[in-house]
Amino acid sequence: MPLTKIQPQNIQDYAIGTTKLSNTATVAFTQTLAPKITSVNVANSSYTILDDTAVDTAGGYIVINGSEFQSGATVFIDTTQATAVSYVNSTTLRAQVPARSAASYNLYVINPDGGFGIRVNGVTYSTSPTWVTGSTLSNQSANVSFNVSLSATGATTYSNTTALPAGTQLLSNGYFYGTVTIGAETTYSFTVRASDAELQDSDRTFNVTVTVAPQYQLWTWGSNGSVGKLGISINDGFRSSPVQVAGNDWSEINTFDYQSGSIKTDGTLWTWGNNSFGNLGLNDMINRSSPVQVGTGTNWSKISIDNAMFAIKTNGTLWSWGDNNYGQLGLGDQINKSSPTQVGSATNWNIIKERYGDAIAQKTDGTLWTWGSNLRGNLGLNQTTARSSPTQIGSSTDWNLVDIGYRSSGATKTNGTLWTWGVNTNGSLGLGNAIDRSSPVQVGTSTNWNLVSVGVYSPAATKTDGTLWQWGRNNAGQLGFNDIVNRSSPVQVGTGTDWNKISSGLYFTLATKNNNTLWAWGSNSGGELGLNDRTPRSSPVQLDSSKWISINAGYQNTMAIKQA
Repeated sequence: MPLTKIQPQNIQDYAIGTTKLSNTATVAFTQTLAPKITSVNVANSSYTILDDTAVDTAGGYIVINGSEFQSGATVFIDTTQATAVSYVNSTTLRAQVPARSAASYNLYVINPDGGFGIRVNGVTYSTSPTWVTGSTLSNQSANVSFNVSLSATGATTYSNTTALPAGTQLLSNGYFYGTVTIGAETTYSFTVRASDAELQDSDRTFNVTVTVAPQYQLWTWGSNGSVGKLGISINDGFRSSPVQVAGNDWSEINTFDYQSGSIKTDGTLWTWGNNSFGNLGLNDMINRSSPVQVGTGTNWSKISIDNAMFAIKTNGTLWSWGDNNYGQLGLGDQINKSSPTQVGSATNWNIIKERYGDAIAQKTDGTLWTWGSNLRGNLGLNQTTARSSPTQIGSSTDWNLVDIGYRSSGATKTNGTLWTWGVNTNGSLGLGNAIDRSSPVQVGTSTNWNLVSVGVYSPAATKTDGTLWQWGRNNAGQLGFNDIVNRSSPVQVGTGTDWNKISSGLYFTLATKNNNTLWAWGSNSGGELGLNDRTPRSSPVQLDSSKWISINAGYQNTMAIKQA
């Protein structure tokens, strides 16, 4: 019977020194030289090892070094036969790696003549890089530099396989950084590949939403007087439509009489306009027709502007400067100040308002304090004696929001009630009569009042249901009722339930709705309504469709901030 060599079907079919024959016998043969395996390397030049669990037919090769290799040799990784084995020479084989789980495996080389070589744990499958960084990076703002360190365990290099956002870079160490410039909010999606030393790859797709940092633009209009209170570097004439003041980072605003002031988003304080009393806080008495920074502080929070000026810092301290003929600076004297001076030592001031020589403020503990001329009992202290230092109104600790106008004040409590006091010309206290009050009196019985703006004899207020109410003097139609009839009790303006912010000035009113549209009505002698004319309106008229977020009605002039 002739000898017949049977082709092995798996690694168990091999045995050193024997050949498996057909059915009947095992016949001795001449011993062949067994191949020796000295090392196994991942090919890192012409070929790329892909993920362990998937073999690419165009790559995924290892190089086996040793001796006695023969052309046609078979390679096994444990019990799995490698494919596409290439004989380079008697000391080098190249084989495509089969898919296996991460672990160490025996490597076998079997020559065609039956020579058999083994390298125990000769091939180690490592895991692909495991991403630590999540798939969603922190969202970024346009025009703001950022940097993120991407991380995948086991990775030695990083690269992007899709386009990165314009203005960004990815370094091979995973450092992703840049500055993105866009015109509108944009979400970018891009893929980064993490590779290890064995050239195994792991891809991750990242999503980054880049938002445009909002611009808070300051716009002014109306009478500019002879002191440049509009802040547009010109100190005469009128502007009957909005004119932008330089800068895109304005925050708190206030204007009245012949001066204006604002706080920027960085906490700096700026003033301009009339400076007859040193009321711009610049340590001189020189008028300014454009904004000038007051000092170098970056912790200003709230501001109130008139001939006397006040501001609160983020630490809760209260500061004043300017005209002090009535002691309205609250410093215990009647000496004008041309630079900010701290009022007392309290650190819990919350709201400050001042008009016509009288000031009113609220603390964070809900107490209410006043000082100044008190000419007609408008300090709410039940008498008419002037005060040059803050004096508490009663003992209540539930005051909420407060405002002051011409010799009168209004405030809400935390229970939603509305209270007024002071001069009651034309029924401006809303009490149904024209009798002055020297201490707070509740307006009606409603418990859903929200905001109040006193103005000059023509207060406006909103309720929590979004309705708008006005009362008092109506000589220019500033109450919005399409007439010029005074009202001595609150009357609803129209039927709208979407009113948001309000500001009452000298015979005109401003208000925004929930959609941030701006509406104006009343006197327009200086173009203060911003409607490109000087014609008064006796009912609300929309200015434009911009997103107005802050408004202030002044003395024949308006300041407002819109988000662009």
